Amino acid sequence: MDFVSSSIYHKAKSLAIKEGLPPLQFREKHSPLDSPYLPIDFLYDMYEWAIENLSPGFSVRQGMQLNSDDYGTLGLSWKTSWQARDILDRLQRYMVLVTDQGSIKMREDHGQSQLFLHRPPNRKGIEIANEVSFVMLTGILEEVTSQKILPVQVAFQHSHTSSAQSLKEFFQCPISFGASLNMLQFRTESLQIRTIKADKSIHQFIVDRLEEEKQGVFSQSDQMLYDIRQLITESLPSGIPSIIQLADHLNMSARTLKRRLAEKELTFRDQIQLIQKETAQDLLLNSHLSIAEIAFQTGFSEQSAFNRAFKRWTQLSPMEYRKSK
Repeated sequence: MDFVSSSIYHKAKSLAIKEGLPPLQFREKHSPLDSPYLPIDFLYDMYEWAIENLSPGFSVRQGMQLNSDDYGTLGLSWKTSWQARDILDRLQRYMVLVTDQGSIKMREDHGQSQLFLHRPPNRKGIEIANEVSFVMLTGILEEVTSQKILPVQVAFQHSHTSSAQSLKEFFQCPISFGASLNMLQFRTESLQIRTIKADKSIHQFIVDRLEEEKQGVFSQSDQMLYDIRQLITESLPSGIPSIIQLADHLNMSARTLKRRLAEKELTFRDQIQLIQKETAQDLLLNSHLSIAEIAFQTGFSEQSAFNRAFKRWTQLSPMEYRKSK
C-alpha cells in the first residue's frame, strides 16, 4: 500500500473543513487510523474533494501551511542544514520517509539547479499533490533561510488547472503545464544561501537517525516480500494465484504491487516460478510424494507441464533430480 505521512493528511483535512468541506464526508470515506503513515489514497481523495467543492488555489494554501515540523526527523535535518541546497538534497535521499510514491532527482547545469519530481499525474489528486509539493518546498527554503528563494521556472506534467493563477502569484515565475516532467528550477547561487540554524554536528547526528528510519522503511518492504512468498506458497495447491488476488490480500492495487516488485528488480512471474522451483525441489528431496502429486502441489494441472518447467529450471527431469541427490 502506498503511504504518506499522516501529518500532511491531517493538515489538509483541517484546512478543508475550515474552508467549508463537511466533516461527515471524511468519516464516511476514511476510517480513523492512529499511525504516523496513512494510505496515500486518503490524501488524494482529500485533494479531489477540496478542488471540487472549495475555491481555486487549494494546492497553494495547503502547501503554504506545511512547514518543517510536519516532516519529523527529515524536517529537523532541513533546519540544521548548512545551506538551502541541502534541503533539496536531503529530500532526494530520504523522500521515502514522507511517502513511498514517487522520487526526486537533482540536476545542476550552467548555473541552474533543477529538481525533478517523478510522480506521474494518473489522477487529479496526484496533480494537486505535485503542486502542493513544489509550493511546500519553496516555503521550506524561506523558512530555514529567512530569505525568499523563488524558482525561475516551474513545470507540471498535468494540464492547466483551476489553481493556475494562484500558483503564478505564489511562484512569480513562468509556469508550464502539460510538460514532459514535473520540474522546479532555481538559480544555483540562490541555493547557496546559509540557513539560520546551521549546525554541522547536530545535522550529522540527525542524518544518522534518518538512515536508521530509512532502513526501517526498507525492512517493511522486506516484510512485504516475505508475505508475498507465503501467500504464493499457500495458494499453489489450488492453482497459481493472479497478481490481482495477491494484491487484494496485501491491501494494495495490482499496479502498486508490480511497481513495488519492480523497485527490487523483480516481477510477479519470476516470484511465482522461483517458489514453484524451490517447492518442487524440496518435495522431490524430502518427501515420498509422486511426481504427479508434486506437480499438483506446485500449481500445475498436468504432470507434463510440470516436467517441462522443471527441466527448464534445472536441466534435469523431476525423476533425474530426485535420483541425483
